[in-house]
Amino acid sequence: MVNFKFNLKTTIKLILFLCIVSTIFILVLNDDSEVAEELINTPTVPQSVPEEPAPDAEEPVVEGEPLVEPPPEPMGLEDDGLEKRRQIIESKQEVIDGHAFLLENSRYELYVKEENLSVIMRDKRTGAVMYSTIEKPVKSNEEWTNFMKSSIVMEYLVGTNIVTYRADMYSGNPSKEVTYRNDGFDAKISYPELEISYELNVTLTESGIVAEIPKEKIEENNNRYKVSGFYVYPFLGYSKLGEREGYMFIPDGSGALIHLKDNDGRYRQPYSKMVYGDNVGIDDSYVLSLFNRMNPYNDAENILAPVFGMVQTDTQIGYLGIIEEGQYSAKIEAYPSGAVLPYNWITSKFIYRQVYNQPTSQDSGTMVIRQKNMNDFDIRVRYEFVSEDNATYFGLADKYRNYLLDNELITKKEDDFKVRVDMFGADVEKGLIFKKDIPMTTFSQASHIYQQLQDNGVEEILSIYKGWQDKGYYGGLPIHDFKPASVLENEQSLHRLLEESKERNIDLFLYHDALRMNLDEFKNSKYKVMRKFNKRTHTDDVYGKVYRTFNYLNPKSSEDIMERMKENYTKNDVENVMISGISNELFSYSEKSNEFDRISTKTYYESIITDYHDNFNLLLEQPFAYLWENTTSFIDLPANSSDYVFTDEDIPFIALTLKGIVPMYSEYINFQANQVEFFLQLVEQGLNPSFYITHEDPSNLLYTNSSHIYSSKFERYEDVIREYYTELKEVHDVTNGSIIVGYERSNNVTKVTYENGTIIYVNYRDYDVSIDGQTINALSYKVVQDR
Repeated sequence: MVNFKFNLKTTIKLILFLCIVSTIFILVLNDDSEVAEELINTPTVPQSVPEEPAPDAEEPVVEGEPLVEPPPEPMGLEDDGLEKRRQIIESKQEVIDGHAFLLENSRYELYVKEENLSVIMRDKRTGAVMYSTIEKPVKSNEEWTNFMKSSIVMEYLVGTNIVTYRADMYSGNPSKEVTYRNDGFDAKISYPELEISYELNVTLTESGIVAEIPKEKIEENNNRYKVSGFYVYPFLGYSKLGEREGYMFIPDGSGALIHLKDNDGRYRQPYSKMVYGDNVGIDDSYVLSLFNRMNPYNDAENILAPVFGMVQTDTQIGYLGIIEEGQYSAKIEAYPSGAVLPYNWITSKFIYRQVYNQPTSQDSGTMVIRQKNMNDFDIRVRYEFVSEDNATYFGLADKYRNYLLDNELITKKEDDFKVRVDMFGADVEKGLIFKKDIPMTTFSQASHIYQQLQDNGVEEILSIYKGWQDKGYYGGLPIHDFKPASVLENEQSLHRLLEESKERNIDLFLYHDALRMNLDEFKNSKYKVMRKFNKRTHTDDVYGKVYRTFNYLNPKSSEDIMERMKENYTKNDVENVMISGISNELFSYSEKSNEFDRISTKTYYESIITDYHDNFNLLLEQPFAYLWENTTSFIDLPANSSDYVFTDEDIPFIALTLKGIVPMYSEYINFQANQVEFFLQLVEQGLNPSFYITHEDPSNLLYTNSSHIYSSKFERYEDVIREYYTELKEVHDVTNGSIIVGYERSNNVTKVTYENGTIIYVNYRDYDVSIDGQTINALSYKVVQDR
C-alpha cells in the first residue's frame, strides 16, 4: 500500500493553479487572446481627480504582472426594453432630441447639442437620421452613463499609476467654448482640475462629416496628469440590443461584419485591434502558453486599412469611417451588444501615451514607467455617409475605392493575369557539429520547372524566389550582400536564371526580408537591433528546429542595409525585388535615452519602399494601406477574417475595393484546408492564384525552421497549377481592368457585377441553384456577359 501525505496549503495552491490554467485554456479555445486581454483592460472612470503618488515616484510591480486595469463593475443593466428613438424624420426640424439645427448642404442636415457636442445627421432625401450619443442610457454607474452620453472621451494617466482614467463631457467639470462656422463648429474643452484642454473641430462635407483634434491645441499644464488618448464619437450609429437591422464593419483581414442583434449575453469581449498591427515595441502579451510555448491557435489577421463602418439597413443609412490622421497610433474597437453594455457600437480610439513595465535588473523586478512624450500626430476621422441602395458593405468598399483614387493614395495599374509560382531555395538544419545546407530548389531546377509549365500552356508566370541567399531563408538574415547560396548553383547561376526568365517573359522577383536579423549567424554585426521602450531587445520567437528567435532591425539599420542592397541589386542587373517585413510591421522603439513612436518607423519604411519603387519593379507582401501606391501587385491578400466568435459574416472588403485597380494574389493554395471553397473565393474576389513550390520533397525540411512546409513538391502540383491557370485566366479575360460595381450575397450564393457588364455567379452550396434565370451548379460558378 502506498501512503499519501497531504499538505493543506500545498493542496489549496494546486487547486487555485488548476483553476487559473483551466480558465485561460477556455479563453484560448473560445476567443482570441488579445480580445480577452482587452476585456480586462476596459477601464472605469473616476468621479473626481484621483490621488496619486509624489510626481516622480516610481511604483514597483511584480515582474511579469500585466499592466491591466480592474474590470468594470457590473452595469446593473435592468432596462432591456427598446429605445424607440425616431429613425425617420420627414422634414427639417429646429430641434431633434435637444440638438439644434446648425447647417445643411444638398444632401445632409447637421444638428448639434452644445451640452455634450453631440451631433445628429439627417439624410434630406430619405429622412433617415443617425445619432452620435445615447440620450437616455440604461441604468449604469455614473461613469459609464457619462461615457455613453459623450461625443469625445479623453483618457489620461496619473503619474505612474497603471490605471487609465477617463474624462468625458460631464465628469471632471469640463468647460466648453463653442464657435460656429459656416461649415461646422470648433469647441475648446478644458478640465480645470487636470489642467488639460484640447480643441475639437467638426466640419460638414458634401458626403458626411470630419472630426479633428489638432495635437498643437492639446495643452497639458500639470506634470501629474498627462493625456493618454481619445475616443472620437464612439457611439455614432449605435443601436440597442436587437432594435435595429444592420451591421458593424470591422477591417479584420479581408473584412467582417457584426450584426446589430441581441446577443443574449453570449459575448463578453469586444473587438479591439491596433490599426496596422500590434505595437511590439511597447505592448506585451500576457497569455500563458499551455502547449510548450507553441500557440494553439492561428495568429489574428492584421488591420491593413484604417477604416471601419456602421450600416443601418432598416433605414438605409450608414457610414464608412476613414482615419485620415493618427492611424499609426489608433485602434478600432467594436462592441457587440452584451460586451460591457447592451448596445452595438463601433469607434476609433487614439493612443498618445502608454505605460509599460521597465525591468530593474536582468533577473527580477520591474517598475512602471510612463511614456515620456506624446506620440506625434493629429486626430482626423472622416465619416463618409451612404444612403438608400448604397447603404451596404459594398457601398462602403465603393466609397473607400473612390476615396483612394480621388486622393491619389493609389493609382490604377495594369491588371495582367499571371499565376504566382514561388520557389523555395534553401534552408539549414543542425548537424552533430556544424549546420548543414538543405537545397530544395536549385536555380537549374527552377529553370526546368518554369520551362515545363510554359510547355504545358502556363505561359504567364510571376514567381518570387525565397531562400536564394547564402545560408538560405532563415540563416541568411539580414540579406546584406548579393551572395546567392552556393548549394543552389550546382548547374546554373542565379544570374543566368534571371536572364533566362526575362527572355521567357517570366516575372521573377528576389525575396528580401528587410526587417529580421538572425543573431545566431550575425553575432558581431555592425547593424543595430530594435529595442523596445523598456530598453530590452525585442525577440521574434519562432521556436524553430534550428533557430528559436529572431530580432528586428533598428529602422535606421534597415535603411542602411537596403541602401547598400540597392547598389548590389543594380550592379547585378536585378530588376525585380519583393520586400517583406517592413511592408506590414510598425512599432515604437528606443535608442539610448530617446523614444520613437510608430510614425518614426513608418517614415523610415516609407522612404525605403518609395526609393525601391522608383528604382525597381517592386512587390510588397501584404502591405499596409499607406504603401499601396508603391506596389505593382498586392501579395498575399487575405481571403477571410480571423473568425472571431462574435463576427457573423466574412466579407471581401479589400478585394471589392481594389479589384480592377491593382492585381491581387492570394495566399498559398498549398496550405488551404478546403481547396474547393478557396478556388471559388478566388473567382468571387478576382484574385490570382499562388503556389509555393519546391523541386525536392518537403520531408527534407523536417529538421529545419521551414518544417511547416508540408506540401510543396512540384510533381504533385504541376497539373493543379495548369488547371487553376486555365480556368481563372478565362474569368480574368472577361473582367480585365474592370472594377466591381455590384455585389450581392444570399444563402451562400454570390452575384458579382463588373463595370463592363460581366456578371459572375458563385454557388457555395452542395446543390444546384437558380438565380436571375441562370442555373449555377453545386460548388461551382458561372460567368454571364450582358454586353
